[in-house]
Amino acid sequence: MKKLFIAAIMLFSLGVNNSNSQTIVRNGNVFQSQGRTTHRADTLVTTFKFESGGTQYPIIINKASGRCYIWKPSGRTGKLYKMYMKPEVSQAICRELNIEYKPNRR
Repeated sequence: MKKLFIAAIMLFSLGVNNSNSQTIVRNGNVFQSQGRTTHRADTLVTTFKFESGGTQYPIIINKASGRCYIWKPSGRTGKLYKMYMKPEVSQAICRELNIEYKPNRR
């Protein structure tokens, strides 16, 4: 009974209208977002490349942390995954682009 009550409360709380949500308006073939959006462009595709197995990949940097990565396809499935660069590479690219490098806090 206690679990049923908790589940009912959770379902009710999910159904409450969120007043901060955005609305989508269609103008012909263009869908426009009106309202608050939370997306920030915090990544940057740099001019630097990383070569692996004869293939060059563009290096992407996270401007908030200074970490660099590439999108590399899996050899078995072909799905893309992030392969992070070593800290030395990330620090060198941050120096070139005047972005602050923040080391991992673990």
